Amino acid sequence: MTTIPIARYRPDVSSFQSDYTDQIMNVFCGSASYIPANSLSTFTDALPDMPLQAFTAKGSDSSINIFAGTATHLYKLNNTDLSWIDVSNGTYTATQEFPWSFASFGNFVIAVNPTSDPQVYEIGVDTVFRDLGGSPPRASVVRVWGDFVALMGLASNPGRVHWSGLNNAEFWTPGTQNCDYQDFPDGGSVQSSSEATNPIIFLQSAIYRATFVPGSVEIFTFQKIHDKRGAKSPSSVTSRGSYIFYCDEGGFYQITPDGSITPIGFEKVDKTIFGKLQSNSISRIVGVVDPFHSRVYWALDYTGSGIFDQIITYDWNIQEWTPVTANFFVIFPLLTVGYTLESLNSISASIEDLPFPLDSKAWQGGAPILGSMSADYRLAAFQGPNLEATLVTQEFGDPGGAVVRTTRVYTIVDAENVFVSIGQRFRRSDSVTWLPEQYPSYNTGQIRKRSRSRFHRFKVRIPAGETWTHMQGVDTEFASAGTR
Repeated sequence: MTTIPIARYRPDVSSFQSDYTDQIMNVFCGSASYIPANSLSTFTDALPDMPLQAFTAKGSDSSINIFAGTATHLYKLNNTDLSWIDVSNGTYTATQEFPWSFASFGNFVIAVNPTSDPQVYEIGVDTVFRDLGGSPPRASVVRVWGDFVALMGLASNPGRVHWSGLNNAEFWTPGTQNCDYQDFPDGGSVQSSSEATNPIIFLQSAIYRATFVPGSVEIFTFQKIHDKRGAKSPSSVTSRGSYIFYCDEGGFYQITPDGSITPIGFEKVDKTIFGKLQSNSISRIVGVVDPFHSRVYWALDYTGSGIFDQIITYDWNIQEWTPVTANFFVIFPLLTVGYTLESLNSISASIEDLPFPLDSKAWQGGAPILGSMSADYRLAAFQGPNLEATLVTQEFGDPGGAVVRTTRVYTIVDAENVFVSIGQRFRRSDSVTWLPEQYPSYNTGQIRKRSRSRFHRFKVRIPAGETWTHMQGVDTEFASAGTR
């Protein structure tokens, strides 16, 4: 028997006699295997309109507060009955092109969009949002830089970033209390930034590093560290500590706090992803760093419909990619509320009908998970049953003309139900012909299937809802079949 590992996903390079494949779906990378990706399960009432962003904030009293914004209103989740409470300060005018941006600063939850005055909700004090004090400018993006709140993508001056007073989110008078602004002479509009005391700032075609200088007149100094490079999509910029990621016109990148850039998608997924995306979809790519795992997710809208239909996932420890199917409007880090048995009964009539298993982190108070606002406008989490997984080996064969015959295949996966099909072709210019799927023998776990060809690859499909933990590859038996 010959062991053929499931190759790493690199659709931009050849899969022939390499360690790579161009067909993987609905799994994540493990160090020596693939692991399942969970489906999206909803667990709240629906918002009355399409969600344009969502956010979780933990108060100083340890309370979990979940907010969502639509085109005209802001809402807060009722943690008891999982309904949405309107906490708007009038009517707003957000859009899909200019959605809400949220940040938390102490007990303040700040929400901005460029067509509305910045809003604030003080946890434990306010019952509805109100205008953020100090007359701050309207902005597309809000970020926290250590002890400052920073606004960027300003409606009045797109090339400017404006930060608040020191430890005062409601002071916006430049030249006092360390509040000030910075105009960038070139590079286009300010798109976004990392969240750090010394942040990386992304413009359309320039990248700056800001350094906080306590006690100085400048407050922050700004150094251009990259010219003619920037972030195509403001929402693609995402960070967790020193891990900072973004996408440009044609690729995915990681940048360190000192400004070193790594093209993490080059010769891996960049050509495939950006070759399929429509131009307007590139500017809408949304990036989120997993609140627990070493992964960053970018939500993609291939069809241009406004609904994200795929997530491309990068694990920075393993430095590999996988795609996951999706169907949602918003993706964001979610902190969950602890639930009692009584509150579970308000969600579902029976334990069997709960959206997540009882051991899921979704039921643990304050547990960080990946959240979403689904296509039916409800809060959801990627904690449901396993998605249907498809994994294909690299293609192998003898370009010199040798023909081989497969006789047996054994899958290296701890799943009870699994299906295998064999792809074959005699010439590299031919299309791959896939033989019908087969189910392994109950007694031996093997699939007896004969396939005579020069080039072979194997496809493993694990049905949706199947319980499994690791998929490593296939063992297969070959026999020589002469030459052709």
